[in-house]
Amino acid sequence: MNHKFHGNRIWQIVYPLGVYYGLYSVLYAIFKKIFAGVGSSLLWLGVASAITIIFIYGIYKQMPIIKNPKQFDKSTLLKEVIYIIGIVALGMVLNVVISHTPFMQHSQGFARANEVFQTDSILTKVFTNCICIPILEELVYRGIIAGQMLVWHGQTAAVFVSALLFGAMHFNIVQFLYAFLVGLALAYVYTKTNKLWIVIIAHAFTNLAVILWQVIV
Repeated sequence: MNHKFHGNRIWQIVYPLGVYYGLYSVLYAIFKKIFAGVGSSLLWLGVASAITIIFIYGIYKQMPIIKNPKQFDKSTLLKEVIYIIGIVALGMVLNVVISHTPFMQHSQGFARANEVFQTDSILTKVFTNCICIPILEELVYRGIIAGQMLVWHGQTAAVFVSALLFGAMHFNIVQFLYAFLVGLALAYVYTKTNKLWIVIIAHAFTNLAVILWQVIV
């Protein structure tokens, strides 16, 4: 009985990840094929993310996780703003530090991903990187994965496992390092507050700060 219970726990992690990655990838491939020569890869990534959000949110709503009934509480708002600023600052520092490591020159996976995310208009970058992807990824990695791990195994496991999976699903060493470290901070804040909106905003503004930094420099 105990073994079956733990097997079900694994399934409740693997199943949402499979739906997220499979649907997202298939939709992206379909849009690129149908609208070849129209729009851009980044735009279709954003559209694929937006559609996938609908299905992932349905799964999130059914998950056995702790949800904070006081999503907006004036007494904790200052602390939550500090959390967001801290994560954005961490993301900026890591972006600068990792950009000066040898991994940048030797990771073909990062080069391919970076080409998709850099060669487009600022509006498309904001739509995809600052709206669609943060909502989708926070639903999956913090809401579903960290949320369940927190109930089952406590905060430490929830933070580490969700950050590890978040990093690993980027499939290259550069983004793994960045996503893992930022993921630790995002998961910590989520498990402390049980408020998904905080980590969505933090993720969105971190991506926006990186985009603006690259435009400036």
